[in-house]
Amino acid sequence: MKYFILIVILVLFSDPIVPAQSLKGRITDQSGKPVSYATVFIKEIRQGTTSNSRGDYEIRLPSGSYTVIYQSLGYQPVSVNITLSGATISKNVILTLQYYAIPEVRISASGEDPAYNIMRKTIGMAPYYLNNVSYYKAEVYLKGNLVINKIPKLLRKSMKIESNGDNTSVSAGSKPTSEEKLLKAGDSFFMESINEIEFTAPDKYFQKVISYNSTFPAQGNEISPMEFIKASFYQPVLADMAISPLAPNAFSHYNYKFLGTSQQENFTINKIQVIPKRKSQQLFEGTIYIIEDLWCLQSVDLTNENFFGKIKIEQLYVPVQDDIWMPVSHKFEINIGIIGFKADVGYGSSVRYTEVRPNLSLIRPGSLTSSNALTPDANRKTDSIVSRTKKQIDKILEKDKISNREMAKLSKLMEKESLQSISDSERKSLEITDNTTRIVEKDARTKDSTYWAGIRPIPLSDLEIRSLRKSDSLKNEASLSHQQNDTIHQNKNKEKSKFLKTTRDIAFGHYWSDTTGFGMKYNGLINLRSLSFNSVDGFDYGLNFSITKSWKNKNTFNFVPDLRWAFSRGKLMWVISTNYRFDKIKHRQLFFRAGNTSKDINNEGGINPFINSLTSLLQKNNYLKLYESRYFTLGYSGEISNGLNLQFSTNFEDRNTLSNTTNFSFFKSNEVFSDNIPVNRYLLPGSNEINALRNQSHLDFLTQISYTPLQKYRIKNGIKTKVGSDWPTFDLTWQHGINDFSEIKQGLRRYDMFRFEVSRNSTVGAFSNFRWRIKASGFLDNRDLTFYDFFHFNSQPFPLLINNYEDAFMIPSFYSLSTPEFYVEAHIKYTTPYLLLKLLPLMSNTLMRENISLSYLGTRFQPNYTEIGYSISEIMFVGELGIYAGFDDTKYRSVGLKAIFVLN
Repeated sequence: MKYFILIVILVLFSDPIVPAQSLKGRITDQSGKPVSYATVFIKEIRQGTTSNSRGDYEIRLPSGSYTVIYQSLGYQPVSVNITLSGATISKNVILTLQYYAIPEVRISASGEDPAYNIMRKTIGMAPYYLNNVSYYKAEVYLKGNLVINKIPKLLRKSMKIESNGDNTSVSAGSKPTSEEKLLKAGDSFFMESINEIEFTAPDKYFQKVISYNSTFPAQGNEISPMEFIKASFYQPVLADMAISPLAPNAFSHYNYKFLGTSQQENFTINKIQVIPKRKSQQLFEGTIYIIEDLWCLQSVDLTNENFFGKIKIEQLYVPVQDDIWMPVSHKFEINIGIIGFKADVGYGSSVRYTEVRPNLSLIRPGSLTSSNALTPDANRKTDSIVSRTKKQIDKILEKDKISNREMAKLSKLMEKESLQSISDSERKSLEITDNTTRIVEKDARTKDSTYWAGIRPIPLSDLEIRSLRKSDSLKNEASLSHQQNDTIHQNKNKEKSKFLKTTRDIAFGHYWSDTTGFGMKYNGLINLRSLSFNSVDGFDYGLNFSITKSWKNKNTFNFVPDLRWAFSRGKLMWVISTNYRFDKIKHRQLFFRAGNTSKDINNEGGINPFINSLTSLLQKNNYLKLYESRYFTLGYSGEISNGLNLQFSTNFEDRNTLSNTTNFSFFKSNEVFSDNIPVNRYLLPGSNEINALRNQSHLDFLTQISYTPLQKYRIKNGIKTKVGSDWPTFDLTWQHGINDFSEIKQGLRRYDMFRFEVSRNSTVGAFSNFRWRIKASGFLDNRDLTFYDFFHFNSQPFPLLINNYEDAFMIPSFYSLSTPEFYVEAHIKYTTPYLLLKLLPLMSNTLMRENISLSYLGTRFQPNYTEIGYSISEIMFVGELGIYAGFDDTKYRSVGLKAIFVLN
């Protein structure tokens, strides 16, 4: 909660370091009321600032003559010529209301609101304005504040402000110490910073924090505003938060209403009301202002209501160069209200664009070039050879009215032109470089009040002044209290703290590390994964930890032992996993695994051990079927070239059947657990004895090749990370196995298994995903296979699941689908915010998403099984509810409900 508040506050832009003389004053409306956060823009130096909550403004400027434009949403702009020659000038300004008239010519005979035609052209032009700048440099001043209005009673005595003499932090605990103060309603926090920001197309940002002043909790000082600075309403989704009214699919989410036009200098401004089609946390509502003929934003006044409260965003754009309209003021107001906690957040900003370069490779549409309001750029790419794409763009823009289809075509054409403006090397490169670099100057936090008084472009409000004074008081009190602490008292606290910490580490785990690259993680005695129950092992309890060693060349060695005791069998089970990774670019590693433990016969995913423990103890149903495995595996994996990966491994396993050793349960003590044999047609009495479970030695060799064409990647700190591809991933697996059948026939029996798989997971719209996987596999000769080596499938018939299972069948019972025959398997899943139930009023204002899925399994000697499903996911962020129906050869089999808790 605190983290999000601070992120949103740290969201805007700002100021320069300038001389002493200034222009200052107060901005009011006609009734004398102050106009808060009004924009003051200096045309000649492309610098903007805002007034504070009292309407006061102050901006420091070199000597010279300037055109100063005062403006605020809902008011008529005022332009004033000012000359500075060494002395401070006071200039009070009165803004009059801006009236918007609806011309008769705008009233359509078809009855369609004129706003839709305006929005079609604006949405179509969005890719152009998103890519219209190749470089800019700005000096940015950001100011934000937080006011606590209400704290729930349960939290009042546990939320503390701790001072370390240099900053403050907020924490939750028992009793506040002498260096802590309770956080209470009425407390306020303040921050301000001066930054230099550079942008280089298409997406590279460099931020240098020159100075920083804050009374916020210490955690807030590590948060960068770059994600919000990079956000643009020309993007389909704004900061991964909500769908923009200018998104290509905006007509599916918004209605629009034309509220009139007004004339500002040479521009006609259209006022458009944005109305969400449903109440949703992923949509905006409010007003946007569109410039006629340019079809770009002039200002934005939008609100988004989310689970934590309401966010109000105001932006004002000005032409900083030619047809480049960029935001010079941002205003965020956030009314937080969640679980009884209430607070208000706000900020103001000041921006000076010191350099702006247009994207000269991006051809300006003819309708913009011919506009009288623009100054043609002689350096921009000429139209001597007019591309076919540009002709199509101009043809659409020349029309008075365009259709939805033409809007979509215009948007795609503009996006195509924008991509062509990117250099071939950048377009063809598969490496995605880190697009944000942030550095903080060493003395950024050491600036004193004199420095800030001389550099601050937005005057402080009374609330902000009180916040700074209170912060200084807390620091002084903390320093004095620290000096007065008694040494004996400190030692007692240390001893008590050390004992409590040791007890906590033993119970819940801990991670230790040193400067040599050595690290150890212990998972603790109290861990749900450490204890389970089944009818074979009885209760089993385990301890596990991991040891890691890393070197300066990024090589790492991991050693992970897992020890468990099966109480009913009286057996110590153990597993050791080790790997040595020696190339973080190629992801090369050697791995070794060994163990003596009980294993699920279904190696492709079966029932969760915790769920099986509950069903065994409460219902006397033990679904988990186990065998004893004494094994070791040795292998190598790595990347041959980008997108092409290879894995070799060899595995030896001594398999032994197991039987139930306990009949314990909390209920139904007179009943008996089912045998430790899976229910499957190949294991029924009278079936081929070759397939039966038996004690057996097994050896196999596995080779797997995986290839993703045009695999994109990112390299950071010498480590390569995959970040997707426009192509699917292709996998080919070959396994050569050898089984010992000396008990029933002479000699060894071999088999060869081949599997081919194609899969892809892609984003297909705002907050929407489409994932599919197709798999085919078979044995060259399946006559000598035991059930261990069958093809097993992930079936999850139990109505309650822990963690989400991808590519699972939700109806068939455990182990029932296992087969030695050739099969084809397919899974398709589409996830979207709005599909069916989310369109209902009571459901629309949630962050839940809807899913539809289709699964198929076709194999010899069994009906073709098809399963369709519908579910709602992200319920309270961790839950999913779904319904699934299964069909055998298109004949209805059954239906099942699912409740899923995603805890990993």
